[in-house]
Amino acid sequence: MKKISFILVALMLVLSLAACGSNNGNNSSGNSSSNGNSSNSGNSGDSGTATDDSSSNAANSGSNNAGSGKEVVIKFPSYKTGNNVGAIFFLPQIERFNKKYAGKYKIEIEEIVQDEYSKKIKLLYQQKKLPPLIEVDKELADIMINNGDFVDLKPYIDNSPEIKNVLIDDSVKYNTDKNGKIVSLPLAFERPIGMYYNKELMQKAGLTGFSDTWDGFFSDLDKLKAAGVTPLSLMTGENGWTTMLLASAMIASDPEGQQILTKGDIVTNFNSPLWVNTFTKVQKLLQDYTTKSALGATYSIAANEFFSENTAAIANGPWMVGDFSNTDKAAEGFADKVGATIYPNGVALGSADGYWYSIPTGTPQEQIDGLIEYFKFIYSPEELNAFLVAEGGFAPKMPMPDDSKAKLNPIMRQLNDEVGAKMKTLNRLIYDIVPQSVADLFAKNLPLLATNDMTPEQFCKAMTDTAEKFKK
Repeated sequence: MKKISFILVALMLVLSLAACGSNNGNNSSGNSSSNGNSSNSGNSGDSGTATDDSSSNAANSGSNNAGSGKEVVIKFPSYKTGNNVGAIFFLPQIERFNKKYAGKYKIEIEEIVQDEYSKKIKLLYQQKKLPPLIEVDKELADIMINNGDFVDLKPYIDNSPEIKNVLIDDSVKYNTDKNGKIVSLPLAFERPIGMYYNKELMQKAGLTGFSDTWDGFFSDLDKLKAAGVTPLSLMTGENGWTTMLLASAMIASDPEGQQILTKGDIVTNFNSPLWVNTFTKVQKLLQDYTTKSALGATYSIAANEFFSENTAAIANGPWMVGDFSNTDKAAEGFADKVGATIYPNGVALGSADGYWYSIPTGTPQEQIDGLIEYFKFIYSPEELNAFLVAEGGFAPKMPMPDDSKAKLNPIMRQLNDEVGAKMKTLNRLIYDIVPQSVADLFAKNLPLLATNDMTPEQFCKAMTDTAEKFKK
């Protein structure tokens, strides 16, 4: 772990000359020097005073601010802004929170594109300038947990039944470190990821939906192609998202792959028939069943091919559904043509595992108090149900009331029905079980796989070689 930390230090020092970061309010208490300071790990400095005695702080949450009469501003970066589909619900929700807590707490969002978010958080961590609320990948989480750089959320959650009572047990377990500290806000919802298809284009090939087996699925793709319809919206640019989802579903359909995904350990060896066979199929998808634009395509390009009815299907999560009726992206009435399903073999993607919102140590107590109120707000029945209606999914410990079900988008309702009727397993993604460097290489090498400049065996070897460096 120390070697990983040193490598991160060196990388961040190189990047820091070209990157810009802001303290986002943490200097207001003079505690910013303790943010991300691994040398202070285990010491009882100011940040420890603010967080380690959290049982009493949680019980008295808000008392400091209540006496001051001054509005506490909480500023942090988010990628759910601009054209990001997550902004549609997230930004109005922030406005609702600010309205409810006007004069007491105010959240301000710094816009950042999604591809740059993780890099910026790592840079700010190295600079000891973390904002009060962050999202981290597993690699950075491991480092920060090891260095004691997260506020323990457990006492706050224990004192907030409105949060505690809706949390998914597996998510609580995942977000709890070996010392019993909850380092990130556990999830209260699951959002299965499947596929969306154009019913009219499918009908041209005599199809009403996709087969429940992978052999049948590829046969369906052949039928679409024979009918003059390009089957899939794939992408090799950015993080290769829509392509990676299909690869993940194939891995999840194999008993060995299912075991790997269920276990959740970081994979560093891809030189096996499981992975080679999967990427042989991915190569076929890229070469035979997608658009020419897929080579180098970003998500927006892949999505536009589906919106423009140039492809019959796209793999993505329920957050995409709102875009189908957005006339800035698709023609009027397009949503009426869209159906939803999960993957062959009863596979859906998504998991309650993973880190979400974390608060770094050194965050001023009044901001911690405000963020706990924010957590209560987003997990309130009104907000959680509104979120699920808008973006899909379900909350296992909070059944959706009938009036909320009535508001569900028909596509979302169909996806929920498919999950209920067909889902055998809900699975992690490939990106959940590989080092970040391997995820980056996966996307980088997809074009080479598509053009036959790299064989599936070479593709897997390249990922293995990169993962071996991660292990060192």
